[in-house]
Amino acid sequence: MHKHKIIYSLICIIILILLGGCVAQVNIDNVIASDIKEIATSYIENNYESIESIKLDEPYRGQMGSLTVDGTVNGNAGFSISFDENLNVSGIAEDEGFPEEKKKCRKQFCE
Repeated sequence: MHKHKIIYSLICIIILILLGGCVAQVNIDNVIASDIKEIATSYIENNYESIESIKLDEPYRGQMGSLTVDGTVNGNAGFSISFDENLNVSGIAEDEGFPEEKKKCRKQFCE
């Protein structure tokens, strides 16, 4: 009987540790979230043509640990922007119908 209590306790502790780790990775500081949204908005406005509106979701940590924000441009074209540890844009994934890049920004990001 004592052995079962120990096993049960160990299982509970492992579950709590795993859940605690997941919660820590999901939460992003409000200041950092605000910075990410500002940088993402600026990046899209400076690098793409014909931007009429930008809607951003809440930033999150991706499966590989990078900071990411998803959103839509002009009401229908989705995107996902990834950031490095210094909050620099490291990449963008664009859905079909996303606006064209500005010619001067095709070889390097425009600020």
